[in-house]
Amino acid sequence: MKPPLLPLRGNSDSAALLDRGGRPTLREFLGGLQFDPATGTLRLNGERVTLQLAEADRILRRELIHHLGEEKARIFLLRRGFRMGRNDAAFVASSWPMLDRGDAFTAGTRLHMFSGIVRVETVHNDFDFARGRFSAEFLWHNSLEAGEPQGAMPGRARDPVCWQQLGYASGYASHFFGALVVYKETACAAQGHRACRVIGKLAEGWGEDDPDVMLFRSRVLPATAQESDEADGLRKAAPRSAPATSRAPVAALLTPAREALDLAVRLPLPCLIAGEGPCGQEAAAGHLLARLGDEPLRINAAGCTAEALCDAIARLPQARKRPKPEAMMIEGVEDLPPPAQAELARRLCMAPLPGEPDPLPRLVLTSSRPLAWLSARLLPSLWLRLAPLAVEMPGLAQRADLDAVAQERMGMIAARLGLPPPAGLPPLRGKIADLDQLDGVLSLLAIGGSGGAAATADDLEAALARIRPQRAEDDDGWIAARIAAGGFSLPAHEARIRALALAQTGGNLSAAARLLGITRPQLAYREQSARERD
Repeated sequence: MKPPLLPLRGNSDSAALLDRGGRPTLREFLGGLQFDPATGTLRLNGERVTLQLAEADRILRRELIHHLGEEKARIFLLRRGFRMGRNDAAFVASSWPMLDRGDAFTAGTRLHMFSGIVRVETVHNDFDFARGRFSAEFLWHNSLEAGEPQGAMPGRARDPVCWQQLGYASGYASHFFGALVVYKETACAAQGHRACRVIGKLAEGWGEDDPDVMLFRSRVLPATAQESDEADGLRKAAPRSAPATSRAPVAALLTPAREALDLAVRLPLPCLIAGEGPCGQEAAAGHLLARLGDEPLRINAAGCTAEALCDAIARLPQARKRPKPEAMMIEGVEDLPPPAQAELARRLCMAPLPGEPDPLPRLVLTSSRPLAWLSARLLPSLWLRLAPLAVEMPGLAQRADLDAVAQERMGMIAARLGLPPPAGLPPLRGKIADLDQLDGVLSLLAIGGSGGAAATADDLEAALARIRPQRAEDDDGWIAARIAAGGFSLPAHEARIRALALAQTGGNLSAAARLLGITRPQLAYREQSARERD
């Protein structure tokens, strides 16, 4: 039997608000409430909720200020609100899995209002998930945090006081954008204004040197991977309309390239992401492509002839379903043969000759070589077109923030393995050569951890020893004997070596290629050629 609606007080305008906006509406929230006297539980769409007097929150706030001081209490309530907002966003996404992503996003204002904490009035709410754009302004009426208990004299606060609500709005929006969103309260009813006014933007919209953005990054966001929403068990699916890549946040790994990637989003130029060995090039390229909102045509540079490149470019117009052309990603540009480099340079001309095909769509290229190496070895005509937006990721051995990168990646690895991450990691700087080695070490530390205890320096050394390639015995005698017997097959021997390298690295192409002294695209090309021969 459908539960009855709660009795409502208000005029006809209040009743009209029940069905205003996208789904789930306020009426749907009310219809999803169920109270079971037998268990003493109140549930919303199956999730347990509680009902208490507003004074409970006021008591908490007063106690925090009394015992911690106003500044620490503010940080505590911002953090609490942020995590509550992310939790509610995941709840909406999982409870209404077929919901339009935009409706699920705007449901945050209705759920915030439904909780009885505030009435939300939208001034404007402009968002574009594909392009990573967001700007919003709201008025908060009857804010619980800005109000006074019944019978008390209204005061005049010096600064805005809706700390937990600001954290909530920021956390809810951050969940859907997969990047930090920061709300600011520019006017507060506690200061004597008619209503509280809040403005929300992506962190990059405020600027990374903005005091509030810096506060959120340093004090409000989860301090460790264990405190993140994954470790809290919030593994609830996003709306099905949301692409998986769009939810990935700007990781600590990408911090050195953040400004360059932001610039690459805005400028219609090819972006080359390079670095010595695997140091985050693929992650940076994936982040950039997600920001562009494009599904790229991927090309492996190894063995890519000029004819194959032309064929790939020719297929692009057939794949275009939108006015905006798709992106093209070339992996391992250092392995692109000179004729293909020349063809690519010609296609990158900003002003093609009459009768020539249109310029290429957005182009993202990766390389496991540093920029100095590429500038000396790529054709000058190609390098000149790639240099303006060339980004070099620093090697992990040079990263002063390696421990922060490791902590973040440990959270992702542990969540993927379904294991609790270690409570702490020993210092890694000077011990890790590249990203593949880091992931291997962190996987071993997560597997070997006992109930989330902190990993020790001895655990780290054991993990490093475990993944360190072992020298095989000299096989010259065996090879000589097989050749003499007439039963030696070079393709089969190469396939065996590749298989051993892949088995030793758990199928990781980059790590296997490094063991074999070749690049990842070269190994991928050999594997593909072998499959085609078979």
